[in-house]
Amino acid sequence: MKFSYIYIIFFFLAYHLEADDLKIYNIGFLDIKEDMRYLKWGIHPVDIRSKLNKEKRPIQGALLAIEDSEKFIRLTKTKFLIEHITKKTYEDAIKFLNSKSVEKYDTILLDLNIQNLKYFKNILKNNPKTIFFNISDPNNDIRKNICLDNFFNTYPSNAMYTDSIAQYLVKKKTQKSLLLTGPLVEDEKMSSSFKESARKFGIKIYKEKFFVNNNDPRVRDKNNLFYLTKGKKYNNVFISDTDGEFALGVPNATMNPAIVSGSAGLIAKAWHWSYLRHGAPQLNGRFERMNNRRMESKDWAAWISIKTIVESILRIQNISNKNIIEYLKGADLQVDGSKGIGLNFKKTTNQLRQTILLISSNNWTTKVAPLEEFTDSENNLNTLGISYNQTQCKLEE
Repeated sequence: MKFSYIYIIFFFLAYHLEADDLKIYNIGFLDIKEDMRYLKWGIHPVDIRSKLNKEKRPIQGALLAIEDSEKFIRLTKTKFLIEHITKKTYEDAIKFLNSKSVEKYDTILLDLNIQNLKYFKNILKNNPKTIFFNISDPNNDIRKNICLDNFFNTYPSNAMYTDSIAQYLVKKKTQKSLLLTGPLVEDEKMSSSFKESARKFGIKIYKEKFFVNNNDPRVRDKNNLFYLTKGKKYNNVFISDTDGEFALGVPNATMNPAIVSGSAGLIAKAWHWSYLRHGAPQLNGRFERMNNRRMESKDWAAWISIKTIVESILRIQNISNKNIIEYLKGADLQVDGSKGIGLNFKKTTNQLRQTILLISSNNWTTKVAPLEEFTDSENNLNTLGISYNQTQCKLEE
């Protein structure tokens, strides 16, 4: 009995000594209240179409990663804390990033539709001690122009998405494309990305046509599929439709039989619940039990961002961001993202190399890119996304 009391006292002292040695790593999650990507204006309560493109905020992915980090506290001697920072507008978020408040956080996850890239780059450059992760903006120009040591992209670029679809079209020998582009700026960016992918993989764009999502008979050449898809010189249709509603009616409705991809038909995603290999079902299960909804691509990007930080600290046994950045940029980083291959960052763009899931119109994983026919001498994942010769800058040391 006396021995038992001594053991309990020893365990109590050892626990508190360990707690005193525990380091704290602070993570911020920055988003804005008035983000059009998540706002619910215009949703009809009984219209199932209106639910299709109303994305969920990915803070839940970050919270899952924090929960997962608990089992590494003893190994890393580090407690990971997260704070959800919500600003009303994008301008308010920029003011926050320009303030001294940023110094409180070791890492900040950015759930922003990033604007004015030159100005934004200067803000990040002025905070070299903080690591930033882009977890939701696919804009190719971000990867081409914001090349800083402390800025990483875990969300795939448009180029990674369109390259994945281009590989599929080449494999299927359907390399004559009709490009349908919507009215939004995001639609134009996606179409521009597909044009780059077409040049990269040898796809011929037969014609680009612009559509509008209305029933005005005066512009039926822009809202009627008969006029939009007439002609026989294409065998696939790529549609850029951020809203997604017009794209719903395109598969199986073109004037000529054609593979439909982009915003409908075959859709490229970073993550999907139907991927059933490499630990993905277990990750999806944990997320669904925690949030009562399915994990989406931005949730995964937030989750993997924090996981890369936790794993880096586990490997280097150091919470210095200088050392963490060095590890993140090195070849030793091989993070398990439940995608079947170790993931790491491209040196030129700090974009996370990753597989892309090609999801069919019946909401199921059809293929995983890069396809086996497309190889690279260094890493097959390099066949997806922006290459060094497409960037306008090099990483600043």
